[in-house]
Amino acid sequence: MNRSEKLQPARREKNADGQPIRKPSEKRAADPTCAYRPESPEPSMTHSLSLACGHNSVSASPVAPFAPDLLQASVDTREAFASAQEMSAKARDALGDAVSGVYLHGSLAMGGFNPRRSDIDLLIVVDRVPDRRALHALTQATLHLHDRLPDGRAIEFTVVEDYALRVFTHPAPFVYHYSSAHRNKYAADPNYLCGGWTDPDLAAQVAVAYERGIALYGRPLRENYPPVPETDYRSSILHDVSTAETDILHNPVYVVLNLCRVLLFAAEKRISSKQEGGEWALEALPQWRDVVGSALDAYRGTDTGQPTLGARRRIGFAKEMLERIHRIYEA
Repeated sequence: MNRSEKLQPARREKNADGQPIRKPSEKRAADPTCAYRPESPEPSMTHSLSLACGHNSVSASPVAPFAPDLLQASVDTREAFASAQEMSAKARDALGDAVSGVYLHGSLAMGGFNPRRSDIDLLIVVDRVPDRRALHALTQATLHLHDRLPDGRAIEFTVVEDYALRVFTHPAPFVYHYSSAHRNKYAADPNYLCGGWTDPDLAAQVAVAYERGIALYGRPLRENYPPVPETDYRSSILHDVSTAETDILHNPVYVVLNLCRVLLFAAEKRISSKQEGGEWALEALPQWRDVVGSALDAYRGTDTGQPTLGARRRIGFAKEMLERIHRIYEA
């Protein structure tokens, strides 16, 4: 997914001294240059009360966090986990003592990692905004690591400030972002930095890291911060599937399994990986077993080479899934 299309620019306002201050933006089209804006946004205290209320936050998943058994894991999984640990160390080297925590999330943390499809997903928490020199050092260290990863494997992470997790706002502000979508820009332009914006996807990523993530450095998120409000998590995942009817034509595996895990959360309030969502949907939606099964086979790398499903069938699946999801939330 091209994250540069989803990041939101932050609105500039002034304080009593006439200096720019930062606040979360209204949703609007992102500037494709993703220019860096280093000031820290002011948190909105209107969110602080909901954070303390269990019924207003994402509830703990009944699935225990996955701790990789590296003795039993595949070579690819062990290598990917080692790369995540190396990235954690590189982030701490580049950003210094500003780093308070590094958290692995996504399929490598939850299980179901596919070396040909899955990213290594990280959340890096800092207690202050690093200067540009430190962020450029982080870029160079990340590019060097990315260049050594096997073909098809990618790394993606976001740097967020500590306060943004203590008083959560949505879409959430972030300091720095790296992904395959920005890799070429980072490599080509030594001054390029993607940061100082807001991202509607961050609520979902933080919630996954909170409920199912692994602390590579620092204390677990749940020991330091309140959970993401459920309304923010719901808004984040709904935003991610809002264009599913068109996206499913060019990225069917991701969209099919992502719709499954969004419906699973809507139905059971359970945070899941794409693979877990697909496995649940195989039983819950037998009429769509062909669509879900083919996506799972491709995701796991066990595709038998059978003919691909037609566009009408895939669009029909996306349409019904969105209708089911919205009926649950509108009830």
